[in-house]
Amino acid sequence: MTTVVSRLYDSVEAATGVADQLRAEGFPDSTISVITAADAGEIMKARVSERAAAAYAKAMTDGQAVFVCRAPFTPFGAARRAMELADATPMVDAGIGKANEYVREEAQLENLTPSILPNHPLMMTRDDYVGSGWSGWRATHALGWDTVIRRREAPKNLIRGGRYMSRGFWPGKLLSDKPRKSSVYSGGKLFLSSTRSVSTPKKSSILSGHPRISEKFGFKTISERP
Repeated sequence: MTTVVSRLYDSVEAATGVADQLRAEGFPDSTISVITAADAGEIMKARVSERAAAAYAKAMTDGQAVFVCRAPFTPFGAARRAMELADATPMVDAGIGKANEYVREEAQLENLTPSILPNHPLMMTRDDYVGSGWSGWRATHALGWDTVIRRREAPKNLIRGGRYMSRGFWPGKLLSDKPRKSSVYSGGKLFLSSTRSVSTPKKSSILSGHPRISEKFGFKTISERP
């Protein structure tokens, strides 16, 4: 995605001044254009839309100039900075307001498939990025983060020398070589089984030889009907 920032200024000096400010901040010359001819076709060559180019050409009657910046998606913040500098200088209203147009870029894969980019310092990096002032426009730079953090001193809570943490506060051995006592009962008894002798007779919970409760109280168990 490329943002085409275009403005019409009252003089060539004003348009050139904005372009010089962007160059001083690292924008490559290939992304900046100053057009002095009132020709919609020439303005469109700078990637300005047909509608905006026609409005600029119609308004250029007395030495006006069109400033154009083609800011790519990366480095982050380039388009926003181009808009800020362009709006800092009074512009001529051509009836379209502040023209910030977004152009979708299509990758030309046929130019990349034969081999890695030859004689290029960084693979998959734009030609106008390498060697320009944009080399410092990293995402970390835009967000105020350090790209590389200097080596810090290790915190004191880390144990050095390969010792185990447990040995730092426990003087004993981590593993013992003493023979382990068997927890299995000797004599062949099952583990967790009852120790009650099998020969012990079980007491029955059923009352043997006990009269029925009805008999005890003189009640009939079965009622005779006439």
